[in-house]
Amino acid sequence: MFRLSFRAIFALLLTTALLGACRREAQAPGDPVAAVKGLAAAVHDNDLVRYSRLSVPPALHQQLEDRWKQELAAAPAPSEAERRKFDQMLVRLTEPEAEARLIEATENKLKRFEAEINGQWPLMKATLSIFAAGMIQANRQLGTANKAHAEALSSTILDGLQPARLTDRTLARKAVATVVATARDLDVKTLEDTRHLQMLPTLEKAGVLLKGLKQLAKVYGIDADVALTGVEARVESVDGDTATMQVRYPLLGQNIEFEMQLLRIDGRWYDADAVYAAQAKLKAPIAATAAPATGR
Repeated sequence: MFRLSFRAIFALLLTTALLGACRREAQAPGDPVAAVKGLAAAVHDNDLVRYSRLSVPPALHQQLEDRWKQELAAAPAPSEAERRKFDQMLVRLTEPEAEARLIEATENKLKRFEAEINGQWPLMKATLSIFAAGMIQANRQLGTANKAHAEALSSTILDGLQPARLTDRTLARKAVATVVATARDLDVKTLEDTRHLQMLPTLEKAGVLLKGLKQLAKVYGIDADVALTGVEARVESVDGDTATMQVRYPLLGQNIEFEMQLLRIDGRWYDADAVYAAQAKLKAPIAATAAPATGR
C-alpha cells in the first residue's frame, strides 16, 4: 500500500492540506515506454494520486483505498506524549519566528559540524553509504528492481555531495526557509488531522511534502525535476504479460540506469513491484486495537 506514515517521512513534515490544483485523469497506457514516462511525469508534477493510479489497476487501487479505511478504523488514538511531541514540532516549524530561530539553531550546529567534517568526510561518506545500503535492503516494501534503483540513486547523490556545500551558511538559510514554507503549506492543526485522512487526501498532502523535499534538494544542487524530465525508457524484453524495461535519467552529471518490470493487466501496463506490494498488503492481517480512530 502507498501508506506514508507521519513518523516514517520526516514526521510527514506535519502532513497535510488538500492540493487545490486540478490534475489530469490517470489511466495507465497500453504502451510500456509510455507507462514508465507517465510515472515519471506524475512525480515531476508532485501528483502522487496520479502516480498511485498509474502504478496499479483500478480494481486493485480501490481495494487499497478500502483497506486504508479499515486500517483507520483499527488505528489507536494518539497518546498524550505523541500529541505533545507533535505540537512542539508544529510550533517550531510554523510559528511567526520559526525561520529566524531555526536559522540560528542551524548555524550553531553547522559550526560544530564544520569542525568535525574537515578531514573526516571520506569516513563520514563511507558510513552514510553503508547506512543507506542497509536501510534500502531492509525495506520490505521495495522490490528487487526498486532496491537496485535506490542504491544507484543514493550512491550518485553521495558522490556528488561536497562538504563545503553542506556547511555553506547561505545554502543552510535557504534550506531552512524551504522547510518552514513547506510546513506552513501543509497547514496541519492537530495530530488527529494526520491520523484521520483517507488514502487519496494523504497522497495529495504527501505531494506537498514531495514538492518541498525537491526544493530542498535543489538548494544543494540536486534538481529532481530536471532528472524526471530526462527519463528515457526502452523495452529490453517481453515475456507474455511481463515487460522488462531499461530506464535511465541524468543526475549530477551521471546517468542513473536500472531495470524495471511492468505487468500488462487488461491491456495496460503497471509497475510490477507496486502491484506485488499491493497484493501482499491486502493479504496481511489488520491488527485490531482497543482504541479505534474514525476516518473522514
